Amino acid sequence: MQEVIITGANSGLGLATAKHLLQQGCAVTLACRNPVKAEIAKQKLEEETGSQNISCQQLDLASLQSIRDFVERTNGTPCGLICNAGIQYSQPTQYTQDGFELTFGVNVLGHFLLTNLLLKKFNSLQRIAVVSSAAHNPKTGGGRFGQPAFTTPELLAHPNDVGKTDWNKLGNTRYVTSKLCALFFTYKLNSLLHSNNRGNILVNAFNPGLLAGTGLGKNSPPFTKFVWYYILPVIAKFFNGSSTPDKSGLLLSKLITSVNESGKYFSLNTAVASSPESYDENKMDVFWKGCETLVGLTENEKWYQYKTGT
Repeated sequence: MQEVIITGANSGLGLATAKHLLQQGCAVTLACRNPVKAEIAKQKLEEETGSQNISCQQLDLASLQSIRDFVERTNGTPCGLICNAGIQYSQPTQYTQDGFELTFGVNVLGHFLLTNLLLKKFNSLQRIAVVSSAAHNPKTGGGRFGQPAFTTPELLAHPNDVGKTDWNKLGNTRYVTSKLCALFFTYKLNSLLHSNNRGNILVNAFNPGLLAGTGLGKNSPPFTKFVWYYILPVIAKFFNGSSTPDKSGLLLSKLITSVNESGKYFSLNTAVASSPESYDENKMDVFWKGCETLVGLTENEKWYQYKTGT
């Protein structure tokens, strides 16, 4: 039986993906920050699918120690990993337990460390899916979130907020930048897998479409939150690229169970080109090496040999 780990699986896209994987006969680990919400999600999934192949594990992507503890506790033979958890907020800068800006820390650094540690520990991994977004590219994201602003991981993790006042705009920029980084991560990881004789592992990025009403809007200002939860779900069906957690969850599950391509960016069920910036190999190198340093990935924790331009 295929065992799949899903981050942020207690609601929204992650919960829907877990349901579809269970219906396809997989076993699922709900890797969630809040154990209570994870248990509620588990009960719901058991009722909906009749499957008992569900486990809950506490994982806080805002804590490097929590990530290391999670991997240490994880056993069995996991074959799939879905890096789904993500946050966006519009308040003054918040930080992870390790002092990283929260959006970059959770959406990017947390998944970077988690994936690498799991690859080091388990030879059973076969497929990895990383949730990105059309918003990483203003041309395909409708410009709703603005332009990504990738500099270096160090500057993204430790931003200079002097003079900053428009927290809503800054929050959007940080979110779309994290989704660009998801593509840097996917493409560089795919390259490293092939150059380190692990090309049997397939890794792809996924754009779930506009999922209005999901938990992504929970940290927004009151008016924006009202629109996200009550207005957009009604009119989103008229938006190009809109979807539902259930529809996108099914498509995301297929990246683990049936898709046989790697190093691709899937927009719903179609492999498409991501932004030109996302293919910049120099930025991928800066991204990867910077993330290694920030998360403190030791030589003993690395599963790969790295050469610039690999």
